[in-house]
Parts: sequence; C-alpha cells; structure tokens
Amino acid sequence: MIIYLFQNGYAQSQVIMTEKQVAIPTYLVAPNDKNPIFFRKENHQGASRHVYPLKLGDQYTNERVIQEWRTIILENEYIELGVTPDIGGKLYYATDKTNNYHFIYKNDVVKPSNISQAGAWVSGGIEWCVLHHHRASTFQTLDYTTTENPDGSKTIWVAEHEPRHGMRWTVGVTIFPGKSYFKAETRIYNSTQFTHTFLNWANAAVHVNKDYQTIFPPSAQVVKFHSVTDVTQWPNAHNVFRDKNFDGMDISWWKNVLTSNSFFIHDLQEDFMGGYDHGKNSGTIHFGNHHITKGAKLWEWGSGPSGQATEGLLTENSGPYAELMVGTYSDNQPDYSWIRPYEVKQWEQYWYPVRGIEGFKNANLNGAVNLEKRNDKKGNKVFLGYYSTGRVDDAKVILKNRDKTIFEKNIAISPDKPFAESIKLESAYDLSDLYTQLINNNSGEILIDYQYIEREPIVNEDLPKPWDGYPAVDKLETVEELYLTGKRVEQFYAPRDNPMDWYKAALAKDPGDIRTNTAMGNIYLKNGDFTTARKYFTKAIKRLTNDYTVPSTHEAFYLQGLALRGLGLLSEAEDTLYRATWDHAYHSAAYYQLAELSCSRNDFAKALHQISESLSTNNRNNNAIALKASLQRKNRDYDGALTTLAAISGDDPLDFRIRNEYYLIARESGDNQKANSLLASLNKEMRDFDDNYLELAVGYINNGLLMEAEDVLKRFNGENPFFAYYLGYLSDIKGSSDQALQYFKSAAGRSVDYIFPYRLESVDVLNTALKYNPTDGKAFYYLGNILYEKRPDAAMMHWENAVKLSPGLAIAYRNLGWGYFYHLNDVPQAIAHYEKAISLNRNEALYFTELSELYERNNTPIETRIKLFEGSNEIVKNRDDSYMYFIENLILSKQAKRAVEALEGASFAYTEGSSRSRNIRINANLMLGKQYYDNKEYQKALDTFLKAKITKQEAGDDRQGGREVEVDYYIGLAHEALRNRSKANASFRSSANQPSQTVNVTTYYQGLSYAKLGNNDQARKIFESLVSEADRQMRQSIDSEVGAIFGRREAADNRLSRLYTMRGLGYKGLGELQKAKDDLNKALELSQSNLTAIIEKL
Repeated sequence: MIIYLFQNGYAQSQVIMTEKQVAIPTYLVAPNDKNPIFFRKENHQGASRHVYPLKLGDQYTNERVIQEWRTIILENEYIELGVTPDIGGKLYYATDKTNNYHFIYKNDVVKPSNISQAGAWVSGGIEWCVLHHHRASTFQTLDYTTTENPDGSKTIWVAEHEPRHGMRWTVGVTIFPGKSYFKAETRIYNSTQFTHTFLNWANAAVHVNKDYQTIFPPSAQVVKFHSVTDVTQWPNAHNVFRDKNFDGMDISWWKNVLTSNSFFIHDLQEDFMGGYDHGKNSGTIHFGNHHITKGAKLWEWGSGPSGQATEGLLTENSGPYAELMVGTYSDNQPDYSWIRPYEVKQWEQYWYPVRGIEGFKNANLNGAVNLEKRNDKKGNKVFLGYYSTGRVDDAKVILKNRDKTIFEKNIAISPDKPFAESIKLESAYDLSDLYTQLINNNSGEILIDYQYIEREPIVNEDLPKPWDGYPAVDKLETVEELYLTGKRVEQFYAPRDNPMDWYKAALAKDPGDIRTNTAMGNIYLKNGDFTTARKYFTKAIKRLTNDYTVPSTHEAFYLQGLALRGLGLLSEAEDTLYRATWDHAYHSAAYYQLAELSCSRNDFAKALHQISESLSTNNRNNNAIALKASLQRKNRDYDGALTTLAAISGDDPLDFRIRNEYYLIARESGDNQKANSLLASLNKEMRDFDDNYLELAVGYINNGLLMEAEDVLKRFNGENPFFAYYLGYLSDIKGSSDQALQYFKSAAGRSVDYIFPYRLESVDVLNTALKYNPTDGKAFYYLGNILYEKRPDAAMMHWENAVKLSPGLAIAYRNLGWGYFYHLNDVPQAIAHYEKAISLNRNEALYFTELSELYERNNTPIETRIKLFEGSNEIVKNRDDSYMYFIENLILSKQAKRAVEALEGASFAYTEGSSRSRNIRINANLMLGKQYYDNKEYQKALDTFLKAKITKQEAGDDRQGGREVEVDYYIGLAHEALRNRSKANASFRSSANQPSQTVNVTTYYQGLSYAKLGNNDQARKIFESLVSEADRQMRQSIDSEVGAIFGRREAADNRLSRLYTMRGLGYKGLGELQKAKDDLNKALELSQSNLTAIIEKL
C-alpha cells in the first residue's frame, strides 16, 4: 500500500513524497548473535573496532527472498531518490529522471557482506558514516520522520542515538521544487558531558565501467592512502603507491586501477568533486563548503579479475561501482575531530546529476561547466558545455580569449536541456587565456564561470611526507611530545596502542603537568572511576591555581566537578562547577550540570536561572532547551515552555525529549485530546525500540525529574529487564521498598539474551538492585558487561560473582573466558572457562569459534580440537568462522577428503580484510591433491589441484602471500607427472611470473617453478631471499603495523612459526636440509596450525 504523505501533485508543488513498501530481492541475514562482542584490539578501517553494546550481525542464511523494504521516496520533475530507514537510513538510490541515469548507485538486490563494524553492510546508495567509518548500525533500523517545508521542499529525516559514545546524529535529505540537486543536512550533537572525537564521511556509490572517470577539482595534484602512509600524484601517478608503480598512468580512470585502492585528496581547495561516465555522457557532482567538508576520496575494488570477483559478491546485475566519498571535519580515514560537551556540528552538502557536457572543470550549486581543447589541424577548436541545476529561460554563455569576447550566445538552459557546443576560434590559443561564464540575463548574476590555471607538476621529491606511525615512548624526550602523542592515540582510537603509555611517561618526567593530569583524569572519569579521576584533576588544579592564580582554562575544574558529582559529593561538585563557569569554554556545560544538581534538590527556580545561563553561551544544546521547557512546565508556564520548544524543534524533528515535552504540556494543561494524539505519534516514531525509551527516561533521571522518567519507563511493553531495574531504582528513591523489591525480582527473572547495557548510570541502578536482591547473579553479569571496556578488572570480579550465584549462566563463563584471554592473557584459564560455557550450552556456535582460537593460541593438539566439534556439526554450521575452524582442523589432521566434502555446498560470506574462506578452500584441495599425487593418482591430483584455482578477492589478508604461485606450481607438477610437458611448463611459468610485492612462504613455490623451468640462478636468488627476509623480520619489532586497516595483530608464536617456515623453505630450496629440518620443526613446535610446515617438513 502506498501512503501519500503529500498528495497535491505537480500542479501545486513540484515535490512529491511517498512512503511505500518496495520489493527487492534480498539475501537474508541470520539472527544477531546473543553474545556481547567486546573490544579485542581489532582494527577496522585503521581505528578500533567496537561492536558492544550493539549486536553482532555477521552471519547469513544464503536464502534469497523477495522482501518488501520500507522506502520513502522524494521526487520532482528532474530527480527521484529513495531512503530506506531499515537499512541504516541510507539513501538507497538517486535517479536523473531526464535520462533515467542513476547518479547514485542503485543496487538491484540487498546482498549484505561483512564490512561494517558490526558485520552486515550493503553496497550502493549513500551510507552515512557518522562518528566512525562503516558505522556499526549501518544495517540496522533507524528512527525516521518527514517534514514539509515553507518553500515547498520536502525532507526525510533519519536519526540515531549512538550508544557507544552516547552522542546523537541526524541527517535530513531534502528535494526542492524545480531543482535537480538534493541536500543532505547533517547534525552531530554531543549530548554528553564529555569531550569525544568523531569521524564523518558520506559514502556515495556510483556505477562505473571502462568509460568512467573520477573528477577531482583542478587544484588536486596529490592523493594519499589511509593514515597517509602512501602518497602519489593525481591524476598521473608517478610515485610508488601501496607497492604499486603506476608509471605515470592516469588513475582517475576506473579501467586503469586493477586492484582495490583508496585515493584521498591532499588539501582540498574547491567545493566540488564527482565523476563522469563518458560513454553515457552523464555523471555525478557533490558540492559542499570545502573549509568544512575537507575530505574527498575515491574508493574502488579495482577493474581487474579479483576486484570484479569481489564486487560480484555484493550484487547480482547492477555491475561495478566506485565510492566518491566526502568527509566533513575529516580528510582521511582514520581522521577524527574533537567535539566538546553539548556541542553541535552542523553542515549542508549537495549532490546532483550532470549530463551532456562531456565532463566538468568547475561546479557549484547553480551547475557545472566544461571547457576543453579539441583536436583540430590548426589547434583552434574548443568544446564548451554548461549544465544547470535549475531552469533559466534567459541566460547567456560567454567565452573570452584574454579580454576579448570570442563567443556569446543567449540560451535557455535547464537540467533536461544542457548547453554543449564545439567552437572554432579564429587562431590558435593557450587554454589558460580562455575564460567562460554563464550569466542570468534577468538578474545579471554569474551563475558559474571557469578559467584554466596552468600548474607545475609535482615531482616525487616534493610530495608530502608519509606518516610513519606513533613514535615509541622511549624515543620522545619532552613532556609535550609525550602528551601530544598520547592525545593523538586517544583521538584516533588507535586499535593497538594505549594513550596511557605516553601519558604515564610524561608524568614520570613531570608529575604535576596540567595537560597530562587532566587527560589521565578524563579517561578514568569516562570509565566511571571517579576516585582515581579526582586525584589527577586535583594535581592539575593545584598547579593551575599556584600562587592564588585564576587560570585561563578551567577544563580541570569542570571535569573535577563531574567526578565529585559521580562520587555523590554534591556540595563540593557545585562549588567546583561554579568555578568552571568562569571560563567561557565551560560556562554552558558547567551551568547545565549545576541546573541538574538544583533540579535534584527540587530547587526549580534556581535551576531555571542556571539553565538560562547555560543557554546564554550555547543555545544549540537541545538537552538544555528541553530542561528549560520542563522547568517552565513545572512552573505551569505552558506558553513559555512552548515558546522555548518552538525555537529549536525543527533542528531535530526526532528529538524525543522535545516531543515528550509537547505531550506533557498538553496533558498537564488539560488538553487530553491533543495529548493523546501527540503520545500516539511519539510512540509510533519511537517504534517500540527499547533504547529509545531508556535514553529518554535516563535523561529525565539525570535532570532530577523522576516522575517523568517513571512515566516513560511504564510506556514500554517489552521484556528488557532494565525497565524493571530502573523502575525499582526509582521506587527506592521514593522510599517504596516493597515495590522496589518486586521490580528487582521481576528483572532478575528475565532473559539475558540480547541485553547489552552500557550506561554508567546503570551501575548505580544495579548496585541498588543488589542491595535488595543480593542473589541476583544476572545483575552482576550486567555490571561486568557495562564495565569490561572501561574497568576490566572490576568487570571480571562481577562476572565471577555472577557464576557463583548463577552457576548455570553459560554466557557469564564465556565472558570470563574472554576476559582471561584478552585482558589477562591467561590462555589456560580462558580455555577452562570456555569449556565450562560449552558444557552448559552447546547451542552457541560462537563459543566453538572462540574456544578454537584459544586452542590454536595454546597450540593444543589437533586431536583435542577435532574432538570439540563431535556431535555439534549442525550447530557450528550456523557461523562461518566456527565451521571454518572445523574444516581447518580436518585439513591439519590430514583428513583432506572429509574437509573437501564438508566444503561442498558451503557458502561463506565475504569479509573485508580477510582471505580466510578462500584459503581454506585452497588448502583443502591442495592437501587432497597432494595426497593423490603422493599415491601416484596423478589425474585425480590434477583435477583436485585445479579446484584450488580460486579467484582472489580484494581487500583480503595477504600475510601468507598470493596463493596463485603455489596452486600453479602444484598444477604444473601434476601435468608433469602425466607427461603433459607443455601444460606443465605453462603452469610453472604462470607460477614464476606471478607479481609479488613481498617475500613470503608462497615465494618458495615461485623458486621451485623457476627451477622446473631450468632457471636455477633465479631460483637460488628466491631461496636466498626467503632466508634473508625471514632473518630481517625476526630482528624487526612487531609493535608497529603502520598502515594496517583491518584485523588483529598476528600472534607472536604464529608470526615466528611463519618466519621459521619461510627460512626453512629457503634452506630447503638451497639444499641445506638439516637447517631446513630444524627450522620447519621449530615452526611446528610453535604452531601446529602451520599447514605449510606440515606439508613441507623433512
């Protein structure tokens, strides 16, 4: 059924908005995992991968169905777009209606793969990468609403309260009457009392082919990779980039970049970027203020076989795509900017189609222009094209050569009628002497103009210096250097590093350093360790106020006030927060805290004064505005409250606190009919999502408005136990002990499935519950979950209490196993707790995955690993990673035939940053083929080796090297045994000629192939390089992984095992067999999972 949100049509308005269910072929995602996924120093896009408190959704059923997706469609006479709230709020497509060109990629299927922080992600459209790249909620349902604006435009709003940081973001997508562009207005609101950092990229996908060219602005001459680890020229790349020598090739053309790559503009100087399909004479333009929207990036899987094989996993018939990303307050990934307490960052950006002008050299909101030389014997022909985003009936095109007008033409131009003309000049010209403009004759406005500027090429020596990683603590001499490095580590959420290491070193040099003590205290404060935080802030304040000085910055005072409030020392907190108000930077935030303290004492008059002071220096803080309205409502100043709310309600139409205040005003003023209508609308938009209700209720609790909080909590009808916990907490505050106990017992009786609490406020709630019901093991379990990523020692203590009180709570044992491994590095204890968890619950495939990883880390015998899976084959099939461990163990135990049989019919999801599923298929077939070969069943060996020839996927893990070298070598062996000499040599040549940027274990097979071809000198060089490279890496520190953007650090024993294998293979190739035997045996001692060492050992 189509619901018409606006029905008047084009006669009255040029913008139509509809909501409907759109049927799209969909590959179903399996139910989210029930288990919490805590941080494990895993890298995601160069920053820390945090899943908790969101749910992991990384498994797929491989079932294709026709599913109806809720879609809100906006259109006018020129463009149409659709937004899908249930796919992360993404803009699913945008189409130029004048030629049916999808200027934002439209995927014909919903085919998720593991690319987001929490798993599932779908290609195409525009993904809003807010706070983090490929954010965790990118495949989850978001809040949404629609608005009709006074100028006739219409807007679709999507919004999220992001639980990891507690911040809020909204995106409003607007189409205007008579314009071919749409606007995206983004608002990031730090609704917390803390300073955070954030990243923001709009990830716009476009259809690409051999005719597609990415167009960066003319001043863009340098591009860089993630973390600025590589730099090269644009568009003709001369410097080596990610081990690839493009040799001056024009990398702006999709066809010229064969493998996956990211190109970020260095120092964007213009407001536009985009791309153009020269075959379809159509393209896409983004426009935004480059001083704010500072990032521009091209990502592509690559036009080569591996890139196209990977893209084939993401769609059915929509073809390849590239991502023309734009970053705001970010120009790289990772690149995080600061956002202060209650601060708002807000901006606008636009996209529109372009057609009929063969590319573009300049663009703005009015349109685009192209000016190019054309081949002509006399060298005096030029192409000139203009595209307009709106209709201009009386326009003029002017072309000048220096000061002389050489072409002038009055035209009518519109999005469906671009201007394009080849102009013959009287004589030869220099392109830099030409200037063109499009003028609106009625207003005299220059709509857009362009003049080519000749720029000196950038030579390699003048390229910016790449970043080479965080300097080690012992390499930095000054306190400032240590502080700033720690701050960057903290700012960029570095996955492998801890800012405390640099901060502690700074304090060892100067224990009283203000900035470092403040930074240390802030970390403890965010983690809820108020006592330790207070100690650091006290040191900072002592030096700040030395000699009775009023300091110029009061950050330490503000943060100390928060710590004191957290400790319940409210009078001291009030005094300290008032000191913080002396500093304009913390005036608003400190007064907001003071207003909350006054509310908790029911001193509403004082609170109203304080919140007005807070708003005097930050009137964009919706929390403060809502609190002011609440206080006015409490005073029965309903008109005043409505006036307060009306001032900002349009900033975030999905701010449920603002909406709830409208409802309360109507109810308390006696307008029950309006109140009921407002409440029904509010409940619909809150969509029975538990966290929406909890966030609203907790906001009221923090404000000291407990009746309002209770009212909100009682509206939710779901089974989340935290509603009962919070209601018990409020009953305790009211003095209703019997009712509190009833609520707490009710909470304790509910399921822990999918319950992932994260708010520090919940710690007091659960501690109160335990005072009433000290045998509630689940309360201890939840406390551990909240605190693990903040204070892991405390978390593990709570989990220990949980299993004592609830010995059947398998998930608590599993969490203890996680903590023993990732926090305490106690692998035997971790194994014991995982084995206990599985003994209690064998239905969780994830437990098998995690225990298998521990067995591998512990070098547990393969027989024990296989035994783990006995009787659980159907369970482990529920997760790709658990089933892959089962198959890997079969391969390692030389049960290759069983492994190949287990792989028949198995389908593994693509996971960016991993080549594991491909490697397993290769390993199984190589192992089985080798067994056939050793038994002289050469035809069977050949057939099996050929099945190992699996196309490489892009963005994988290449620590083991390119497997094609190894596979082709074995295929050559089989052909050789079958006396197919020409085919054998062809396979050996293919192996020998495989390109490789690194020396790794598969390089050995390249050497063997050279030897088979009779090139013993080259073979010897390769074997010698294996030995020397292994020796070099053994001497090298493993602390630095500069430029890594995915995965976890390789375990030390696994790394050494790999290097001993490399060296042993080198010795084996050189004929030094005793050295080879010693190294390969050592490799197996370190890791029984080293398949190459198993196969090649002597």
